[in-house]
Amino acid sequence: MNFFPESNSSIALEIDNLFWIITGVVGIATVITLFLFVYPMITRKKKRTKIERYMVDFTHKHRIWLYTGMFLLLMGDLYILVKEHSIWQRVEQELPEPDFKIAIVGKQWMWEIIYPGPDGKLYTDDDVSAINNLHLPVNRVIHMDLKALDVIHSVFLPQSRFKQDVLPGRTITRWIKLNKEGKFDITCAEICGLGHSMMRGNLFVESEEEWKDSMDKIYGIKK
Repeated sequence: MNFFPESNSSIALEIDNLFWIITGVVGIATVITLFLFVYPMITRKKKRTKIERYMVDFTHKHRIWLYTGMFLLLMGDLYILVKEHSIWQRVEQELPEPDFKIAIVGKQWMWEIIYPGPDGKLYTDDDVSAINNLHLPVNRVIHMDLKALDVIHSVFLPQSRFKQDVLPGRTITRWIKLNKEGKFDITCAEICGLGHSMMRGNLFVESEEEWKDSMDKIYGIKK
């Protein structure tokens, strides 16, 4: 059994690796922290008072352990910051030239997908919308305008390792490039009311030909 769900985006492997880096560093930090707390308890003589037994004694000959632990914790935090910077820089601050642009609007309790009409431009009179079904082409850069109509929602594409909180009155633009065809999940990762657990959608990643056929159906074009 795989620890993660299958991946279908260009950044998924990097996100998975970052997860393991953070887990490893935090695991080591936990061991170090527990050691620094437990070591004085088991080494101090019982005849001392409770305060003397559990307090950190900076004059103690073993204080080097305290300094070493603090240094390792600091280095762990810096290592995570260095490893994550390039990923978040690319995901959240750099927008490559798009092949297609859509808007996703979260509302209680559904996802409204807004596609540009036949003119290829979003937010014009010929835009069309669908509920809970998102069709995207494989191996194309997609820009997504993410919005919330009523309360805070969170667009979560688990197989794509993509998650973005969305706020009423604000538009957040993110991008994604999908590299595997299939049907995947869209969920809300922010508790947004009684119907939160039912706020689910479908992401269809399709070949260029299949995607064009899907768009024709959305536009109501008969062949």
